[in-house]
Amino acid sequence: MGQDTNVTVKVDTANINEINKKSKVDFSDDRNDPISVVGDPEDFESIVDKNQKITWTAVAKNGTTPVFIESVKREGGAEIMKQIARGNSHNSYTAKIKNKDFDPPNDTEDYSITIGINGYEGITGENQYGAIIFVGKQVAFMDNYQNDVWMRFPNAPFEIEGLSGNNNTGIVAYGESQLAYIAKGGTSWTLMAAPPFAIKGIAGDIFGVVIFNGTQVAFLNGYTQTNWGTTPAAPFEIDGITATTGGDPIIYSGNQVAFFNNTTNSWAMLAAAPFAIEGISCNYGSGPVIYAGSKVARMDIDMNTWQTVSDAPVLIEGIAGNSEKGPIIFSASNVYYLITYHPTPVWTKVTDEPLDPKTFVIDPRLRAKQVAR
Repeated sequence: MGQDTNVTVKVDTANINEINKKSKVDFSDDRNDPISVVGDPEDFESIVDKNQKITWTAVAKNGTTPVFIESVKREGGAEIMKQIARGNSHNSYTAKIKNKDFDPPNDTEDYSITIGINGYEGITGENQYGAIIFVGKQVAFMDNYQNDVWMRFPNAPFEIEGLSGNNNTGIVAYGESQLAYIAKGGTSWTLMAAPPFAIKGIAGDIFGVVIFNGTQVAFLNGYTQTNWGTTPAAPFEIDGITATTGGDPIIYSGNQVAFFNNTTNSWAMLAAAPFAIEGISCNYGSGPVIYAGSKVARMDIDMNTWQTVSDAPVLIEGIAGNSEKGPIIFSASNVYYLITYHPTPVWTKVTDEPLDPKTFVIDPRLRAKQVAR
């Protein structure tokens, strides 16, 4: 009988910076694995059992400052993990361990864990209207790339966990089991109808919002609505979702992709993505754009085929935009956009976003426990 693995990530929030981060983050777990060596957390390795779960919990060394786990991502080696997702609090992340045996030397998976001090960070928007970035409760937007100036929305009424929408109509945020919207040019946020379940992801805008958790998908047809509609259960456990007003939601898990057909009230599979997806944007009407690491691909929705796009100049942490008008990406404070795919795609950087995400990436490892056979 196997057991779960619980990893504690202790962060010296008062003193950490990008230069000294290796000496300010300590890893330990409940499997009697050696505690990470100070100054070398990348050598920390946790034992995991097949068909069990691993949970990461981040805590502050001072015991008071909130620490956010932004993401856990595969970085190479054996693919031991699946269903990597946020836990039930801002400082936790979980993954399932695959139900298979891994033999040396192919029994180790590298991964990265991104921790944040100032809150979650994320992106939304479309190239024709500009980018929108959030960190914690703060939201900044750039509605004109030529002017290259960031402006601010009023702070959200809660710590934002996810954001969707655009600069043309408005945005919707979720966090702390609440939803709120603010229209273009608005001066305050308005709370929306309580969601029917704990939200793991959001898509759409103020005229139609979609949320998910597991295989559940629910929607509101506008910010004034109070009754949530639901779809039939998704064909797999959802990792992420995208949609825009008037379009059908698109979901993914790994390299599986499906869309919801409102006409038939059913889910249908799309062509498998060329890589395990880490993030997705846009809607069925103009086709999704996806990323993993620095790789980007877009879908020709009419042909149901994927086309790779010029690699991004950074490791991507989030994506917005669409297949038609091009993607927008961010990594830490860096924001880039791509507005043409042909003949030679060129990523253009805008002024660094002003919200100071204060995020740090560490790269430990997992090792699958050996099973006597």
